[in-house]
Amino acid sequence: MPVKKPFLTYKDQILKLRNEKGLVINDEAHAINILTQIGYFSLINGYKTPFKDKATGCYIKGTSFEDIENLYYFDEALRELFFKYLLKVEQKLKSHISYYFSQEHGNSMDAYTSLYKYDFQNPEKVPDIFRLLGEINRVITTNFYTENLNHYIVNHENIPLWVLSRKLTFGNISKMLDMLPVTLQTKISKNYPNLTSTSQLSAIISMLVLFRNTCAHNDRLYNYKSNKGKLPSLRIHSELGLIRLSNGNYLQGKQDLFAVTIALRYLLEDNSFSCFFNSLKSIIQNHPDNTVFPKTALIKNMGFPVNWQDIAVLPVK
Repeated sequence: MPVKKPFLTYKDQILKLRNEKGLVINDEAHAINILTQIGYFSLINGYKTPFKDKATGCYIKGTSFEDIENLYYFDEALRELFFKYLLKVEQKLKSHISYYFSQEHGNSMDAYTSLYKYDFQNPEKVPDIFRLLGEINRVITTNFYTENLNHYIVNHENIPLWVLSRKLTFGNISKMLDMLPVTLQTKISKNYPNLTSTSQLSAIISMLVLFRNTCAHNDRLYNYKSNKGKLPSLRIHSELGLIRLSNGNYLQGKQDLFAVTIALRYLLEDNSFSCFFNSLKSIIQNHPDNTVFPKTALIKNMGFPVNWQDIAVLPVK
């Protein structure tokens, strides 16, 4: 039988970190206050790894509670920034899908809940289309009595896609994009002039969904790597001179946070990307450096190459 871990008071947690793990606690009252706000698991378990000696399980000599705390707040700032601009990407895609679908099929909800308005002639997609339709119906049922949807049901006996899209998740709308006929996908992708194909847009959105959910669930972001979605190889990868692996894939900018930064360069309007990029630079510049986990190592963990700031000026198309 596995041994259950005993309950530890905040004071006990501090003693364990100091006496058993060798973490420097400069201000015990401050450390306890932070633990009450964030929690031991979210703070320590979430951000201890780069500061620990794998052989001993203890902290590398000189590591302080503040080092872990600073990394947590750095990651929190990243989550808030990336989430803000991923929401812009999500909203823009919802707007385009709603517009072009309704232009083609009208505003009736019978259209977007019908198998035949999607790429049903592709047998490989039919199971996914049915799953998408099931999810759409679930969203309608779940939100039936919310103010916006109920108003349209009561007064119009219909919920247009441009209304329902507000309740669909980024994942839902990503799947809808994939299931649409090629003609509609092409119309939508033309609103992203830096991309050269609908397949590029689809792959990018699929990857961004994973990072958007990581931000929304308050999970660790700085070194997160998507295990499914992958950024397609784009011109900016070669322009930055990124290193390729033996199988032809790039070592950076494919499944990491730098891949999201590249994606935003392609999907955001120039002024929005400029605001995002300046905020990102500020977050990185303001993060305090330390000898145990220096900023150079932190940036590398994020998937950022040494010349990452060139992304703002290099051509993407």
